[in-house]
Amino acid sequence: MIDRTKKYWTGDSSEDIEEYLREYSENEHLDYRAVVCHVCGNDALELRVDQNESVIQIKCPLCGTKKILLDCEEYWEDASPRLRKCSVCKTCKQFNVRIGFERRENGDVRWVYEGDRCVNCGTLGSFLNWEINYGPTTDMEQNI
Repeated sequence: MIDRTKKYWTGDSSEDIEEYLREYSENEHLDYRAVVCHVCGNDALELRVDQNESVIQIKCPLCGTKKILLDCEEYWEDASPRLRKCSVCKTCKQFNVRIGFERRENGDVRWVYEGDRCVNCGTLGSFLNWEINYGPTTDMEQNI
């Protein structure tokens, strides 16, 4: 359940990210995917993000597995991603992550929204969102 009484909204669980992204994107019809480590299943992940290049990489702090998400591999070489930490508690570098897809009428993705929740203090946020100007988007969507 989301607590909206503070300056920054907080959530009790990773499922609250979906409600947060609906409000953030002003779109009730986003399609969501949870982001977890493909090796060990951990859902508390470190994020490296470059907002200028619209790229994101996750790293599992438990097993060390790294993965560049979505179509970001194409732009990774030109990026300068930074390890993100919570802007509220200032110390935590682990987040639950969801990806929200806004779709075109033909089903392809039109816009991508990254949503996150600090595992320490529960602060909800979004480090990144970007428009997709190509299709089909099936391969990109499966790279989570």
